[in-house]
Amino acid sequence: MDQTRAPRIATSSRLGGVTRHPGLALAALAATGLVVAVQYQRSSFKRNERLQKNSPENPNLYVSVDRSGGGI
Repeated sequence: MDQTRAPRIATSSRLGGVTRHPGLALAALAATGLVVAVQYQRSSFKRNERLQKNSPENPNLYVSVDRSGGGI
């Protein structure tokens, strides 16, 4: 009886942490997704800012904009 249970324990132990705490796994996945989304948005802003600044069409019309949300 111990011989038939041993393979089951060995194969199910790989995903044991995920299946025991699905909420924790979901929270970790959501946090990772949030970090990836924020970094993508940040790099997108930087890339667009650089492209506008170095634009060959309008070389002297670049004005840096403060994105803090404050007024003038």
